[in-house]
Amino acid sequence: MSIPIEHFEEHIHVLIAERGKEYWEAQQVLMLQETSEGWTAVIEGQEPYQVLLEGHDEIENWHCTCPFEHGPVCKHIAAAFYAVRDAIRVNQMVARGELDQWIDQAAPDTLRQLMKMQIRKNNTLRQAVLKGLQPRSE
Repeated sequence: MSIPIEHFEEHIHVLIAERGKEYWEAQQVLMLQETSEGWTAVIEGQEPYQVLLEGHDEIENWHCTCPFEHGPVCKHIAAAFYAVRDAIRVNQMVARGELDQWIDQAAPDTLRQLMKMQIRKNNTLRQAVLKGLQPRSE
C-alpha cells in the first residue's frame, strides 16, 4: 500500500490521524529532513522516536521506532505525514513567490510577534538572528 501525502488522512485511522495532528501542532516533530529516498523525522513522544518514510509525494513504506503494534501507522508516523505535507506546501509557496509576497504585505507588528515566538522555540533560528543582528566589525 502506498499513501499519497496530500490526502494521507483518507488512508489511516481517524484517531491516529487526530493524535498525529496533535503532535504536529504541539511542535513535537523535532526534526524533519528530506533525503534521496524520502524523509526522516524525529518525533517527541515518551522518548524521541525515529520515523523513516520512503517516498516523497507518495509514501511507499514507513517505519517508526516506537513499540506501537495495533496497526500499520502510529501517531508518530501520522505526525511526520503532517510535517512532510506542510514542508511540501511551504516549498511550493516559496517557489511561486507567495511567501515573499505575504512577508512583504504583512504588518510589521505581526512579523515581530511571529519572529519572537519562533526565536524562543528554535535554537538554530535564534543563533541565525543573533548573528545577523550583531554589529559588524570593520
